[in-house]
Amino acid sequence: MSIRSGTKFLLGLAAAATLLLTACGEQTSAPEPTAVATPAAVEQNPGYRRINSPNPEDPLAAQIYELDNGLQIFLTENHEEPRFYAEIAVRAGSKHDPADGTGLAHYLEHLLFKGNQNLGTLDYEAEKPHLDRIVELYEEHFQETDPARRAEIYAEINSEAQLAAQYAVPNEIDKLYNSMGGGGLNAHTWYEETVYKIGLPSNRLQQWAAIESDRFVDPVFRLFHTELETVYEEKNRTLDNGSRIIGTALDELLYKVHPYGQQPTIGTVDHLKNPSLVYIQNYFDTYYVPNNMGIFISGDIDPSETIALIAEKFGEWESKAVPEVGPWQEPALQGAERRTVQYPGEEQVQLAFRTAPNGSSDKEALILLDMILDNRTAGLINLNLNQQQLVSQAGSSPMFLNDYGSQSLFGVPKQDQSLEEVEQLLLQQIEIIKAGDFEEWIIPAIINDFLKNEKASLEFNTARVTMMRQSFIEGADWDYHIAEIDRMEQLTKQDVVDVANKYFGDDYVAVYRVDAQHEVPVVEKPQIDPVTIDPTRQSEFAARVLAMEVEEIEPVFVEADRDYRFVEFAPGVELYYAPNPLNDLFTFSIGIDVGTEADNKLGLAAALMDVAGTQSLSNEELQKEWYRMGPVKMHRHSRLAVWIRSSKTRLP
Repeated sequence: MSIRSGTKFLLGLAAAATLLLTACGEQTSAPEPTAVATPAAVEQNPGYRRINSPNPEDPLAAQIYELDNGLQIFLTENHEEPRFYAEIAVRAGSKHDPADGTGLAHYLEHLLFKGNQNLGTLDYEAEKPHLDRIVELYEEHFQETDPARRAEIYAEINSEAQLAAQYAVPNEIDKLYNSMGGGGLNAHTWYEETVYKIGLPSNRLQQWAAIESDRFVDPVFRLFHTELETVYEEKNRTLDNGSRIIGTALDELLYKVHPYGQQPTIGTVDHLKNPSLVYIQNYFDTYYVPNNMGIFISGDIDPSETIALIAEKFGEWESKAVPEVGPWQEPALQGAERRTVQYPGEEQVQLAFRTAPNGSSDKEALILLDMILDNRTAGLINLNLNQQQLVSQAGSSPMFLNDYGSQSLFGVPKQDQSLEEVEQLLLQQIEIIKAGDFEEWIIPAIINDFLKNEKASLEFNTARVTMMRQSFIEGADWDYHIAEIDRMEQLTKQDVVDVANKYFGDDYVAVYRVDAQHEVPVVEKPQIDPVTIDPTRQSEFAARVLAMEVEEIEPVFVEADRDYRFVEFAPGVELYYAPNPLNDLFTFSIGIDVGTEADNKLGLAAALMDVAGTQSLSNEELQKEWYRMGPVKMHRHSRLAVWIRSSKTRLP
């Protein structure tokens, strides 16, 4: 279970964003999602209708349905292995936490692994009086201000929890999925989403539907006080993490009103110390309703059978109106707004500009702008700062959210270099774009990079699901969502220059992280007595699920000359070749059976290749050529290896 954090944006993948800004009410060109009249929608299918039309340009050939209760289902087939990957997403995250109870969305994410009235209990009716009393005690604890009385209440919670634990079956959902060959059971909470994940063999789809359709009905927040310890530990780690410290300060400066900056996903220290189970239940009742949720599945499935199964199992969920939150209007930034934070070790500067949110007509140009700055190979920051060793390290990343957006840049100084100098070097790269002083070839190279990344990502069920889920969370029309690269291809150099001058002026935020000891706020964990529970217990619900009939999957083995070939390319040089049946991408790798275990100087030699050129090309020219065709990676471990991945059209 995790809290999602922003990373370098890769088109078609989650991340994020991962999570850029004008006024909230900006007019955008993204169309609203609409139901499409298709043959499937016209047919009298019980409980559901298809809401998208087949699109020959859709790389996923996604089928999107909506149940009568408003639950949306995104399905895509991928028969490369006999497995499927599924996510259930809720359009609610820390943005939707009450201002006096931050961290609730994240708490709830953890608690939905504890079971409900069927899963995770031996006898719910016997367990219920103790659980009800625990809720009452937590509410009394929530209202109480006297420390001595709060300690007494917590001692009562501890005692009552021991009684309730007699009936609990801990981690039962984990055991269920593990026994079925499940992998990747997890969840994450972020600003506008909470997402539950699992991958399973394709013959376990019916059992998945039985578990998940029941899991979100009448959840029971058992073993809550032990889960507090887990969340407290997560909070303590964020308070003693250099990246989190500078990132939090940046968000607080950038968003002085909006929950993006004022309500950390994990919650504030004061709110974590004073949780309310009533608040958490109210959050669940408000946002965990089918018309605010989506199911996303990619893998070895039959879409017709899958939607019929989902309609049968999930169709009983009851819809209701979901309240709107916001809007939050941020005041304009006033020049360069600054803050300094402390953390021992490597210093850093981070800058952030407000740009545009999801759905903005400027989004695609802003993506290009970010990649011109930093594409890890031939961007302005890569070539002018990193390759020239003007700084120790630097980069950039965008963040597109539903209400606002931003562009961040970071830099790490060399020894004896000031943070002010690093800031100016970063700003100079933006000025280059604003002046249009970048080469024309970079835009089609970026498009090629995105196309390659999209093709590569479609080989993986997790990436395919992420692409569908992003569309749902953003509220974007599917056909519009998948055409993002097409829209990018229509842009010109002047379009990028225009957005650079529109959003990157003198108003921005800057946070310096200096090498000094920081103060770590104390998050005192309450006294929690260990709960001893027999791990061999099993609920009646789990037993019924495991007793369901399953058709066995027959293994298919790799065979030489059918699935791959081996030839002696040259004396002492072995060549292994396997065709790629999925797309026109190729991976070419060279492995040498000697590495750092034999000679640790090879690590330095390999590192030098990142800044080396050739007899005919400078390092900068070489980096540009690599970026035109695809990235080059060098691994420096016990075995030296270099690999290239690109399109077959660039193989010569």
